[in-house]
Amino acid sequence: MELATAALSSLLPKLGSLLVDAYNLQKGVRSDIRFLKDEMERMQAALSDLSKLPADHISDVDKLWARDLKELSYDIEDSIDAFTVRVQAGAQPPSLKGFRKFVHKIGLVKKITTRHRIAMDMSEIKSRINEVAERRARYNLPGVAGQPDATTIDPRLTALYEHVERLVGIDGPSEELISLLMKSSHGVRSQELMVVSIVGVGGLGKTTLANSVYERLKEKFDCHAFVSVSLKPDIKKVFGSLLRKLTRQEAGERDLDELISEINIFLRSRRYLIVIDDLWDNEAWEFIKCGLIDNNHGSRVIVTTRNVDVANFSSIGGSTYQLDPLRDKDSKMLFHKRIFREEEEIPSELEEVTNKILTKCGGVPLAIITIASMLASIPHRTKREWDSVYNSMGSGLEKDKSLKNMRQILYLSYDDLPSYLKPCLLYLSMFPEDFEVPRNDLVRLWVAEGFVDESEGSNLYDLGNRYFCELINRSMIQPVDRNQEGTTDACRVHDIILDLILIISGQENFVTMSEDRQLKSSVCKIRRLSLQGSKVDRDEDSKEEQMIQPVTVDVSHVRSLAVFGDGYQWMPPLSRFSTIRILKLGDFPCKNNQVKDLGSLHHLRYLEIASRSEIEHLEGIGNLQLLRTLDLSKTYYNELPASIVQLKQLECLRIHRGMRIPDGIGNLTSLQQLSTFNVASSPNTLAELGNLTELRVLRMWELDTDESYTPTFLKSLSNLQNIQYLAWNSNGGCYPDFDCVSDQWRVPVCIRRIVGHSTICQVPRWFSYLSDLSYLTIRIGRLRQDDLQLLGALPVLRNLTLIVPYYGIVDQPLAIDQPFLALSEFVFRLTTRCYLLVFTPGVMPKLQRLELPCRAPGDGFHIGLEHLTSLEHATVRLSVAFGREKDGEDTEIKIRNAIGIHPNNPKLNWRDL
Repeated sequence: MELATAALSSLLPKLGSLLVDAYNLQKGVRSDIRFLKDEMERMQAALSDLSKLPADHISDVDKLWARDLKELSYDIEDSIDAFTVRVQAGAQPPSLKGFRKFVHKIGLVKKITTRHRIAMDMSEIKSRINEVAERRARYNLPGVAGQPDATTIDPRLTALYEHVERLVGIDGPSEELISLLMKSSHGVRSQELMVVSIVGVGGLGKTTLANSVYERLKEKFDCHAFVSVSLKPDIKKVFGSLLRKLTRQEAGERDLDELISEINIFLRSRRYLIVIDDLWDNEAWEFIKCGLIDNNHGSRVIVTTRNVDVANFSSIGGSTYQLDPLRDKDSKMLFHKRIFREEEEIPSELEEVTNKILTKCGGVPLAIITIASMLASIPHRTKREWDSVYNSMGSGLEKDKSLKNMRQILYLSYDDLPSYLKPCLLYLSMFPEDFEVPRNDLVRLWVAEGFVDESEGSNLYDLGNRYFCELINRSMIQPVDRNQEGTTDACRVHDIILDLILIISGQENFVTMSEDRQLKSSVCKIRRLSLQGSKVDRDEDSKEEQMIQPVTVDVSHVRSLAVFGDGYQWMPPLSRFSTIRILKLGDFPCKNNQVKDLGSLHHLRYLEIASRSEIEHLEGIGNLQLLRTLDLSKTYYNELPASIVQLKQLECLRIHRGMRIPDGIGNLTSLQQLSTFNVASSPNTLAELGNLTELRVLRMWELDTDESYTPTFLKSLSNLQNIQYLAWNSNGGCYPDFDCVSDQWRVPVCIRRIVGHSTICQVPRWFSYLSDLSYLTIRIGRLRQDDLQLLGALPVLRNLTLIVPYYGIVDQPLAIDQPFLALSEFVFRLTTRCYLLVFTPGVMPKLQRLELPCRAPGDGFHIGLEHLTSLEHATVRLSVAFGREKDGEDTEIKIRNAIGIHPNNPKLNWRDL
């Protein structure tokens, strides 16, 4: 249902846009469009109502109706886009600008063929929508609805009855959790109510861990209960179960208020232990906590959930316990226990396939137990049989009855996703197994697909980033590459989750994936195509490649094409992708005959090419008037084609730092990201930057090559009042003075992040106005006391890295006496020699991570570390002169002593200077 709803959400605004007077459409066509819009809005409302029902209560007829509606929405949107492209190809008077120019251009649509085409398309679509509605009415008999599954057994119940001797890898987490529960934490007295939340992906063993701890501790409390909540809970039944397990009384005819009151009265004078298993949302917790009275008797509550936000929301006086996957050793032990007797060893011929299976399971106990149970049922333990199981693990999730329980548990997480997140998650089935997907790329792909709701009024990319974070918090994707700010730059999908979304994508005709040179014809239209080849060394002129024939299926309805590895070898010609919106070509050789038709892909919104060789035939790129993202950052190309300045809707331009940008880049007034721009090869672009007033991200290279660049850059920067991320780098040169600005110069106050890897003269005075600056990395030619005063007053600065050359020392030592109220990480580096910073009382109250240089011989670390009350990690870069190793050992002892007397006992790391 949600995928059809997402398709309609993208379509409805476009139907509305066709009704503006400027389109000058025939009266009958306008009437048809109004009819379509009204019908689609009502169908969207019906879909919304259906999506609120449990999946097993929706009739098969309604499911088929939703599928037909999704496909119809795609076709309507393709028709509208084709019309818009033809309109935008018309002439436009040079005197008009922006939206008025577009409106005028639409009014000039005189060609009979264009107007006739849209009329014919709307008429045909009107017939199809009537047919879809009639078919549903014809077969959806009154009183007939989907029947729920015959069994109502909770698939997670087995975790409650697992024998202790069969549990693996649970001792450590159990001890840690008990330690959290039985001791005071974060200043909370042990007698106060404490709620500790266990969070992790489905199948990780949260219920098993909670039950293990519960069984060990329950006799130490006056009363205890273990209750499961479920995805769509009946709160009254939850409280009835809680009352029964605590008091041995049945709920009877009591209403919800009476149940809560009875529980409160019973718990008022008792020390209790309660487990709330499988909590899904904050709303359910708001109800449940009404029954958990804080009686100052040392009561404890354990919550299990898959959602980080829910875990944080429900924790009271305790903390969140992140349950990690099993270690390799424990994974193998669990696998062994399920198949072999204790005295048996895994046969040597099965070692390799065992390791491959365990890698696929990724330390998730549910996956290991399920696959091991399946293997245990096979009479003959042969390599051939086990290889067969491994090769079918993904498809087996769908077909094998023994894996139904695992699939059901995992599907709960998918079913709980809001409708706007489901297509975003399923889109990740476009990527190969274990592929690390950059966050920014993924968000732009979602936007290009229309998955991000434009109606909410927020910036689409900010909203897409929130979607990304929500999927992480719901444990559906795994974060990788956390940066110094604690945010995530990329993600991957766990193999068992990937198997699930591959199945759902296939069932919903959402993504078609091919891992070989065979792509079967389908009765369904291919909407998204992923060609996933292997990463091998290739000779582009080999006979094998010349003999490979591209797939011959119909790709005229493909909206997204992603090519990985050598998948390009069987890619159909680009000219056949007539409605493509997204083209992602990875590790591509870019032969002339493969990219020559790029200029004809008029629907394209997103284009990314990664090539190991210089590409040609990009001149036609100026025809792609709907293009929003152009990523050539992994491509060898000397100069962007001049036609790029015609892409008025381009929002993101990523290029290799060696590419030259043509004059006229200032015409791209929709541009929000430009990286990496080489100042030395495109100096005229510096002046044009000032026209790009929507720019949010700017990365530059070789800004310090010429002293004349700095004033020009600063003049343009004054106009960039939306800039949030600013970075510059160099190969060495002059020291730009960023303070050479006039009194009329406007500070770009929206800057949140600055990364400067080429040295500037000093901390610019205008930095003091950057109230939103949270991340700063900067190389300073000269560090002074007032620089620290300025930086210490920035209200939200959380991460600071200062790099200073040895000759940039004016005062020694320097006292840090400004508060740095928000700073959580501070890195201070010198390029050659070291000197002291002194921390005064009350500074950096939130600092957790510190990195400082130290030189041997030295007098230790008597610099006021005791004043950094939140310090958790300290890294020391120790410099020892040749032949002075003994001094280095003495200095190390002094530093360890200084760290050792800190009240937090911070963790100490060593690095060479």
